[in-house]
Amino acid sequence: MTKRLFKGLVLIFVSILLFQCDGGLSPDSKEAGITGFSGKVTFIGTWPQGIKRTHLVVFKSPILQSGDFFPPNLSIIMDSIAYGSNEYNYNSIDNNYVRDAKIDEGDYAYVVVAQSKTAELSLLREDWTVAGIYYASTNNAVPGILRMEKGRTTRDINIICDFNNPPPQPPGGR
Repeated sequence: MTKRLFKGLVLIFVSILLFQCDGGLSPDSKEAGITGFSGKVTFIGTWPQGIKRTHLVVFKSPILQSGDFFPPNLSIIMDSIAYGSNEYNYNSIDNNYVRDAKIDEGDYAYVVVAQSKTAELSLLREDWTVAGIYYASTNNAVPGILRMEKGRTTRDINIICDFNNPPPQPPGGR
C-alpha cells in the first residue's frame, strides 16, 4: 500500500471519529452524562518480541472478513498500551486515541486488544494480531457484547491477554 493511500485512509478514519460529535460539552450533554466504558486489561505470560503497538479496539460488528477491520465498523481505538505492561486500567473518555472522539450508545460486537509490529498506526487487518477478547461471561467461545447506554459509563469491560493461550484470530491476519 502506498504511503499516500495509507495517509488518506488514516485521514478518513480520523475524520469519521471527529465529525460524529453531536454537541460535545453542551449543557444537554452535561445533564445526561457522558456515554463511555471502562475496565482493565490484564496481561499473562511473556510479551511477543517486536511488538510496536498495542491498543484496545472496539468494532460495531464482528470481524467476519478482513474488510471488516476498517471504518465505519471500527468505532474506537484507545491509547497505546506500554510494551511489557502487566495491567492497563482505562476509560474511553480519558484514554481515547483520537481526543474528543466519542462512542455512541448501542451494541458493539467485538472488543479486543490488538497488537502490531508496525511503528505507524495501520488500518490493515494483516498488520494486527488479536491478543485478547472481551467476554461478557465465562464462555470464552463467544465474544461479549459491549452495550452502551446514552449518558452512562459501562464498567468492568475487562480483557485478559494470555500470551500462552492466545484467542482465535479473525479472518485476514497473517
